Amino acid sequence: MTPRLARALAVALAGVLGACSGGPTPAPPAASAPAPDAAAIAARENARVGGLKHLWAKGVAELRWKDASGDHFEQGDLDLRWCAGRGLAASVSKFGDRHAWLGSDGVRWWRFSPKATPPALDVGEVAPSPGRAWSQVDACSSHPALLGIAPLVPAEGAVPEVRDALAWIELSAVALPRREGERFEAAFDASTLEPRRCRLVDAWGTEQWSVEFVDFASVEQAGQAPGAWSRVPRRIVARRGDGSGSLLLVLDARVADAAAVDRPELYDLDTLRARFAPEQVRTVE
Repeated sequence: MTPRLARALAVALAGVLGACSGGPTPAPPAASAPAPDAAAIAARENARVGGLKHLWAKGVAELRWKDASGDHFEQGDLDLRWCAGRGLAASVSKFGDRHAWLGSDGVRWWRFSPKATPPALDVGEVAPSPGRAWSQVDACSSHPALLGIAPLVPAEGAVPEVRDALAWIELSAVALPRREGERFEAAFDASTLEPRRCRLVDAWGTEQWSVEFVDFASVEQAGQAPGAWSRVPRRIVARRGDGSGSLLLVLDARVADAAAVDRPELYDLDTLRARFAPEQVRTVE
């Protein structure tokens, strides 16, 4: 697997239409749920994952992408570790061989491709700088909030808008990287306030990158009652806005294990470079 790994989100949502059989008159449509306010969304997100500081998850990663040679599909075993304040590290292996290592220290993102010819490293900035190139796909994919494992924070003064039972709201520019004129939006279930989707829209209103959160599950947390455990999406589906690629992450096992993730060497680029010894380094700057 030589990742030009495409990430971003599933766009298709189907409406459900109820039907009456044999009744004289169809029932009137249910009233739309009232729009929640930004404070309620922020409080619900804080309750969902605000107390989660460590996550070790294992599961499956499925990658699909298109290039000049056609359509491609790869599947591998996923090992994802996140430590608040340190960074994120995700390893994708196949038949015991590591094919990709992706990570971030909150300032830079990186992607090691040990099985590439030659073995390669791509590295860039998490936040865009004026006048410099920026890989939004890699930066977004290494952000814990956009993986559903850290709170999605509404922008100050943002007002939710309910569409198709989803409350859409702009997200904080302080919390998430973007270029001038772009905006992140998230959709929450209007009744439960559980996050459903997140997307990056450019200055012309075109969806650049998006992610869908499916099937929320608890994270095992020692010392806490199960009812107080944080909840994260078990399935994370991401797609590029142009349809050129997608990523599915399935987090089958989830535990808040500080000993497994609070390890500085997992999030230190120099240490990782010495470990993987890439022969080619490509810097996005």
